[in-house]
Amino acid sequence: MGKDKRHLLFQGKSLLEISVNRLRNIADEIIVVTGEEENLDNRDVRFVVDIEKDRGPMIGLVSGLSKIKNPYGIVTPVDCPLIPHEFLSYLKEKAVSYDLTVPRWKRGIEPLIAVYSKSIIPVMNEWVKKEEKLAPHLFIQKPDLKVRFIEEDEISNFGIPEILFLNINTEIDLRKAELLMGEKAML
Repeated sequence: MGKDKRHLLFQGKSLLEISVNRLRNIADEIIVVTGEEENLDNRDVRFVVDIEKDRGPMIGLVSGLSKIKNPYGIVTPVDCPLIPHEFLSYLKEKAVSYDLTVPRWKRGIEPLIAVYSKSIIPVMNEWVKKEEKLAPHLFIQKPDLKVRFIEEDEISNFGIPEILFLNINTEIDLRKAELLMGEKAML
């Protein structure tokens, strides 16, 4: 898109505001991981800078999880405004005693919409040191992790996965999300 997606407006609110508001009722703390140090004023939100610049979302996961106080962290990308907070609550509820709780559907897993246990930070740090490809979906396939997959039939209780996980990467995606929300309001 060529611009910081956090500040894109969707239904009159920034994507960052939507993401933070969605987490307010289900998380004790909210941490936003950024690539650059910023002074963003947002109540009850702590901003954390990536521990390494330009190495992808895995670094963001490690950066944020290493700063949480709770044993589990709910992870959501700012550019997926259609994920309902009820779905994130469900993920959180199912996360107990797992290293990772993550949606899995016909298009694959959604490692950036998940609940991570803080206990896996050492494993993540080792992965980050060894791997050049820091794709979270590869990390999740490690055999020593206790992973709870939220399968498509469970996901479907909260909506159509293609809509829930719609990622805003282009102006077309933004318009599509706005159309979908307009249709939902008419139902």
